[in-house]
Amino acid sequence: MIRITRGATRGYRFKIFIDGVYRGKIKDNETVEFEVENGSHTVCAKADWRGSKTLSVRVKDSVVELEVGYAKQGWASKDPYNDFLHEIFSRNEYLFLREKSET
Repeated sequence: MIRITRGATRGYRFKIFIDGVYRGKIKDNETVEFEVENGSHTVCAKADWRGSKTLSVRVKDSVVELEVGYAKQGWASKDPYNDFLHEIFSRNEYLFLREKSET
């Protein structure tokens, strides 16, 4: 099973893709679970045409805990042209998707 948690970010619902297939959405302060077979899987999140890098995970009779959110809260600069270029060329770095750290 893959479990993904999202904190309070006030934004779009993110679409979750596992092995290139759309599996559902996640909204603010939500945790979603997806049943998958044991083995290697790829996971990514999207918000419109922007998203996260693809993450490879291995499921083996356990739950893989992931977290997702905006990668750069408040990253906008004072240069709209620079911001536009960042949006275009860093579209797969708009969101983070990582294994959840134990705290």
